[in-house]
Amino acid sequence: MKCGMNTSGMKMAWLAGLAGLAVSASAQMTVPPADKPAPWPAETKTAPVETKHETISVQEAIRRGLMEDPNKPKTAAPAGATPAAATPASTPAQAPAPEAPTMSKEQMRTNYPAWERDGSGRVLPLDRPVHWAAIDRNKTITPENRKKIEIFLNQRRVKLEEAILANMANVLELDSGIVETIKMSDRADVNKLLAANKPFSDLGVFANELRKADLFTQNNIQQHNIIVDDYRRLMLDDMKRDSGSKANEKNGTVDFVSRAMFFTLTDEPRQVYHWMLEDSAETAADRVSSLGLSSDVEPKVREFFQQAKDSKDESERLAKMRSAVALMTPDQVKTLVAPVVNHGTTNAAAPAAKTGTPANATSDASKAGDR
Repeated sequence: MKCGMNTSGMKMAWLAGLAGLAVSASAQMTVPPADKPAPWPAETKTAPVETKHETISVQEAIRRGLMEDPNKPKTAAPAGATPAAATPASTPAQAPAPEAPTMSKEQMRTNYPAWERDGSGRVLPLDRPVHWAAIDRNKTITPENRKKIEIFLNQRRVKLEEAILANMANVLELDSGIVETIKMSDRADVNKLLAANKPFSDLGVFANELRKADLFTQNNIQQHNIIVDDYRRLMLDDMKRDSGSKANEKNGTVDFVSRAMFFTLTDEPRQVYHWMLEDSAETAADRVSSLGLSSDVEPKVREFFQQAKDSKDESERLAKMRSAVALMTPDQVKTLVAPVVNHGTTNAAAPAAKTGTPANATSDASKAGDR
């Protein structure tokens, strides 16, 4: 009996111990909550370190190896060695390129050199296209862009020369006096003029092309148009003065306005063509036999060419060349001027600007605001 109780008691004790182990194992499987992080340590203040600035002589700096002796002869670098990049010296900041002044539209109308006129008040003929001459007078163009525009003019001259060579009949039509003589009220005449100018208008409107090339701002275009319009108005005044009573006729005034517009529209190809003739004058007489002229025309053309070569006056030289080519076919004129095409790539884009006031010009007629 006693033994049985002992055995039963031992079993109970064993089961109790096993239950305790299970509870203990279960407790170990549960992850305890994380401890709170320790606070960030407070900033440790350190005493400031005193820096001593020492002034030393150049000789001392050389001795310490802080700088190279400027009097020491330099040794040549071994062949094939790549020189080390030099440390750039401290240089003052480059001054920004000067900008053209900003002007109001009213200032643009007066702040430019006026077109020159002769003693009778007539506007002087230009030695270049009016749009090109307006560049010299435009005060809103920066010096930097002005240099770039010179390159643009040179390239545009080459394009015009090539277009003239490819469309010689058209430029001869423009230079035959069609602008001066056609009736602007006659649609057929106007269409004829537009057709003759078509190959050259395809090069684009002058100011717009400068804008596309980022050489013209809106300000530049505004003053450019004012300057060109001013020249056109002076031409209109001259035509009215020359016409006498017709100046008071409504139709006559409309005709003058249209004619002045077409003068400035077509003068680029005409002026460049004139330069090509002038450039050809020096050798034209010597080359006349190679132009394929008829036996009755050749002596007359040769004489005009010789007179052009001998002439010391530019306007007279051009007049003689135009008289000669008036007797020639477009193909013959093309053969004459072909050697000077692309002339603008090696020479100035245009003759030097005539900025001085002519001796016979009147001072009171040179004000931009008197139209």
